[in-house]
Amino acid sequence: MSKTIHCYAVGTDGQWEALCLDLDIAVQGDSFTDVFESLNKAVSLYLESVKALPESERAHLLHRPAPLSVRLSFLLHALRSLLSRRESDRYHHQFTMPLAA
Repeated sequence: MSKTIHCYAVGTDGQWEALCLDLDIAVQGDSFTDVFESLNKAVSLYLESVKALPESERAHLLHRPAPLSVRLSFLLHALRSLLSRRESDRYHHQFTMPLAA
């Protein structure tokens, strides 16, 4: 069984950041591709580390969403990009990643 985690990336040419909203993991890079790959790797390394811990500690570490303020900021960006018709110099990407259970 697998789960899907929700992620968000925002940036301009040469300066990007991406965040996993479900695990509160963030990365920075020069392009969307860079942050997408870096976030995928960071999530994988985090999950490998959690997998090595005792069962009693895993549940807490697998359910640690980003703070409410960050989640609300993501929602605001998502709504703004849906409602805005003007061009912007910032790019926003919402994406999901499969998470092996």
